[in-house]
Amino acid sequence: MNDDWKFDYSSHDARRMVCNDQAEMIGRLLAGSLTFDCRIMHYIIVRILLPRSSNLAQAFEEDLILTWAFLTGHQIDWAHLVRYRMHKALRANAPLPYSQLVTHFLCYFQIPLDDEPFVQVKRYFAIGAGAVTSFGYHKDRDGQWLKKDALPPQDERTPSPPPQRDDSSALMNEVLSELRGLRTYVGERCDSLDGRFEGMDTRITQLEEDVGYLRRCFDLPPPS
Repeated sequence: MNDDWKFDYSSHDARRMVCNDQAEMIGRLLAGSLTFDCRIMHYIIVRILLPRSSNLAQAFEEDLILTWAFLTGHQIDWAHLVRYRMHKALRANAPLPYSQLVTHFLCYFQIPLDDEPFVQVKRYFAIGAGAVTSFGYHKDRDGQWLKKDALPPQDERTPSPPPQRDDSSALMNEVLSELRGLRTYVGERCDSLDGRFEGMDTRITQLEEDVGYLRRCFDLPPPS
């Protein structure tokens, strides 16, 4: 901690500043208890600024101090912090921090690296929207990041009432449909009757012709 502002720092006050309303103010501090902005800052701290290979979901006191310094605008001695982190990597089997940054420096100064072991950069190494999604947030239609289990914001405007069913209109449509069906039925039956009447007219006409022929044959007078 910087000597210039170490007396300004309070762990309790820092927790109140970076945590959400549901977080505990004592005990172990998890990254899920941080506010959205502080959660992103914590992710950058443990992945880039002071990288570590384990306990990424926990906010240590060191992480809390840096986040508090960011929010309050206090100056940070990065040279000391980076040197301190590199010194811790001297332990046996300790992972090398700042691997990508160091690789860029070595390539810039044309240091041969052909015989050095390496790890291929994978897609999940990238820091982007996918990292924020892994925090349990999603982006709404307005471009704001919200907790996935959060309720959507209520519209302050008076909601319009649901459309009322027009019973009279529905009844009229039903009646018209029945009338169209009845008209079709009557038309079909009338067509059938017309065919029958035409057949009867033909048979009656033929019968009258036959009766007239018989009368002529027997010389009978026509009916009065």
